[in-house]
Amino acid sequence: MADKSVEVVEGLVVRGPVNGRRTYSKAAKQALVQICLRPGVSVAGTALAHGINANLLRRWMTRYAPGARAGNEGSSGVALLPVSTAPAAARSSADSFIEISFMGASIRMRGPVDARALRTVLDCLAQRA
Repeated sequence: MADKSVEVVEGLVVRGPVNGRRTYSKAAKQALVQICLRPGVSVAGTALAHGINANLLRRWMTRYAPGARAGNEGSSGVALLPVSTAPAAARSSADSFIEISFMGASIRMRGPVDARALRTVLDCLAQRA
């Protein structure tokens, strides 16, 4: 069976409960994060051994893990990629269509659709309703 011992970091709590809150040493937080990043280490077990909540330790992991950006406390650390669309001329109009179902009838317009012609069709359908 695997060894379930947990490495304990000394000096984690700098100041005891003041209004129910503790202050933790930044160096100790970083040491705990390094321990948790090792393969096979349980974050929950490490948190339990140090008397802290596992969610708090996970938050420290996002802040103090290698590669985390400074001042990234409110962010999830996910980088967004730019998205671009093809210009209207480059889009394939042969596969596009508009289909309108009205009173049991179906009207399908294929290819590029003229906005004025579509407005005229819709106005005619609205008058029949």
